Formats: sequence, C-alpha cells, structure tokens
Amino acid sequence: MNSLYTVNNRVMGKYFFAIGLVVMMMSCGKDIDEFIPRASQVPAGDISRLMTRLQSDIAGDVFTTVSCPCSGDQVFKIDKDLVLVIPPDFVDLSKYPCTNGSFDINVTVCDTKGEILIGGIPTVSEGKLLESRIEVNLQIADGNTKVKLAHGKQIRLLINDPDPRDRMELFYGEDEVWVQADQNPDTWNNVSSSEWWFQDSAQQIITGFGYECFTDSLDWINVDVFFEVPAEQRTSVCIDLPDEFTNTNTIVFMVFDDYKSILAMHGEAETMEFCEPYGATPLGFNVTFVVLSEMGEDSYMFAQKSTVITPGHVETITPKNTPYEEIKKYITTL
Repeated sequence: MNSLYTVNNRVMGKYFFAIGLVVMMMSCGKDIDEFIPRASQVPAGDISRLMTRLQSDIAGDVFTTVSCPCSGDQVFKIDKDLVLVIPPDFVDLSKYPCTNGSFDINVTVCDTKGEILIGGIPTVSEGKLLESRIEVNLQIADGNTKVKLAHGKQIRLLINDPDPRDRMELFYGEDEVWVQADQNPDTWNNVSSSEWWFQDSAQQIITGFGYECFTDSLDWINVDVFFEVPAEQRTSVCIDLPDEFTNTNTIVFMVFDDYKSILAMHGEAETMEFCEPYGATPLGFNVTFVVLSEMGEDSYMFAQKSTVITPGHVETITPKNTPYEEIKKYITTL
C-alpha cells in the first residue's frame, strides 16, 4: 500500500466549532431552559462564548486535515496515537464525483482529559462510566460537500498503546453519550490488539502496536472500556454553587484523577444544583470538580476542587474571578 501524505495542521473553522459547541451545550442537560435563577440572581454571561474560545485555542493541537486521492488505498499517521488506513474505493464516485481531485479527511483527536472536556463527549454510555483511550471525529469532504463512506467500506483505526487492555469496545457518539457500535453489551470483539508496519510512497515507515478497530461510521468514534462497578458501589453526585451560577453562564465537569474519564454535571431545576444524573460515580474514587463560568464578555469565574467520592455526595464550591489564560493553562494540562 502506498501512502500519500498531505497533512495540514490548521486552525479549525466552522467545522470544529459546530461539533464542539453543540456537544458542550448539550452537556448542560435537558433542564437548560428550566434552570431558573433564584429571585436574588441577575443572570449574566454566556458559557458558550468561553467554550468556543477554548475550542479555538486548542484547534491546532487536535484537528488535522489529510488529502486522500479519490481512489483511496492510503495510510495516514495523524498524530503520535492514531493511524488511519483508508481502503480502496472508499467513496462511491457515482454519488460523490471527487471534483477537486482528492477528498479531504478532517480528523479531530481528543486523547487527553483536557481535550475531551473542551471538544469531546463525556465518557458515559447506558448510564455507566467509561474509561476512554481516545475520542476521534472523522469527516470526509469534497469541498463544502459532506461525503459518506461507500456501502460496505470501513476505515481501519490503529491506536498506539504499549499495554492494550482487555474488554475494550468501539463506541459511536450519539448526542451527548456513547453507544456501543455492535449494540451488544455481552461481546467485546470489535477492538483487538495488533502490531502494524507500513511504508509510504516516500519510503517513510509507519510502525506501532496497540488497538485495532474498523468503523463504517463517521462523526464521533471512541475506544473505551466500561468500569465494572456494582450498582451498590455507585452514587449520584451534585455540586452546590452560589445563586448566580446557572446553565446559561456555567458548565461543570467531574474529572477522574486516575482515569481518562469525565462526566458532565447537569443543571437540576428543582434543587438548583449541578448533578451527575446517572448515579454512575464509583464510591471511593478520587475526582476533581471543574467549574467554568462566563459572567460577561471577558469576565470569567473558575474553580477546581479535588475530593474522594462518598455516598450521596454533595460538594459546595465557590468559583473565583480568574484570567482566561490561567483557565486555559489548567484545562490543557489535565
């Protein structure tokens, strides 16, 4: 297989903002229009502006476009963790004529907790906590036209990992959660361990060892493992913030210190708290709560607080005025 490298790391435009903004706004939960401030509150700010700014600032680190010949049959090393193997005839040219002489494959890779928090999807499926290895968004485009894979074609994903784990599963992103690609909770056979070796047309060698999987779906893709925690060892978790923090101006996350796992905290209209709605949080786990808020243009509030999860956990947090650069530095080093 010959590999044609035309890799352009570039700041994302409307594509990344559309994905990231929709995902992060959905993370605020169904009560977003029902989380009414108390009478003492004066609503201000718009959390979507802060999230968009953060997404823009990490775009160059997580987004890549590769140019693939119309006929496919290429391999691309996207970053240190991900290799894409494009099959021959991966697009039905009778439907998508490849007017530019090649297709753009747009790839977003979120492989740190900070990147998942800003631009990915929280790690939960079927109301259960996941530990993520990598989150990937794939899009194929012919100019401004979004392109689908040809019927029966799959893209091969190779994910570097020196110590692959058992029971890893392929997931597809739907709305704000992950759904098992095979829709079968009793099997774990769509992610395997593999070693690979490729040589491109310039005689460059691509090697690696880790996870191998195949996707016939574009958009969000994830390789995860379920936490095996009995129901009696899981609990709900809520965050109590001062009155002025609402779904309009605030977003809250629970970041697991020892795992690549993140849960979004949804605004609860009745209790006026931000809560993890699944009761999926394992007791005794070390976590850090991250609160991001925009109280007006260029006016930001931030808090991070570490703790150990206890039954019926409720944490009281008071965010402080924080410069944007300090917030960005904290999140990008998670």
